[in-house]
Amino acid sequence: GLLSSSRLIILGILVVIIVPALAFIISAIGQSIAPQETHEETRNILLDSDNECVACHQNTTPGIVEQYGHSTMAAANVTCQDCHEVEEGYPGSVAHEGTFVLNQPTTAKCQTCHQSEVAQFNQSRHSLPAYIAMWGAEDLSEEHLAMYEAIPEGSYNPERMRNALFKLEGPEITKFACEGCHNIGAPAPDGSVGQCQECHLRHEFSLEQARKPETCNHCHIGPDHPQYEIYIESYHGIAYLTGGDDWNWDA
Repeated sequence: GLLSSSRLIILGILVVIIVPALAFIISAIGQSIAPQETHEETRNILLDSDNECVACHQNTTPGIVEQYGHSTMAAANVTCQDCHEVEEGYPGSVAHEGTFVLNQPTTAKCQTCHQSEVAQFNQSRHSLPAYIAMWGAEDLSEEHLAMYEAIPEGSYNPERMRNALFKLEGPEITKFACEGCHNIGAPAPDGSVGQCQECHLRHEFSLEQARKPETCNHCHIGPDHPQYEIYIESYHGIAYLTGGDDWNWDA
């Protein structure tokens, strides 16, 4: 009896030791065989920059500098001044450290490099039609009215009361329920239209981020415009959810 008990105890100890060890070995082998995801780390272009904006903002807004340092725009030698700095008296500019800047660069600045993209945006429903659907067309300049009329899918009808619900709800509601999305097509003080940063988030300006449907979900969701829900439950959405990790988002 004593011998049998000793054997059982020894067997139990061996099981407690060997089983976890085998499980660990099998897991390690599985991980070594399984394909490993590789995420290429981009180099921070601004790490050793002597740009005066970078030197200051590394202390005041280090997160922004870190983001921009990993962007393709920084890699293309686009400086902070290229996007933000303007001449004295430029509409919407503010004095800053001996120069004049735009806190939020307008599409007029983006157009310096992205002429085709801005032209496409100006012809889209994200431009003036989005803004007019909220505010109406009565305060638009003649230039903006002509631009609105030229948009193929803009539903040009400046006399139509497009914004009845917007006026009915009042600014306490519309400030967060409407303006956050529809101002994507707002005219800027310099006459340009739109806010590129609504989709192309600052300051990495990632193509992958701008192209993924989660970005569209920021606005295109809810009972009055449920495009994201419709998409994500469609075959296209299923394809994205099940295979999107393998797509080339930077193509």
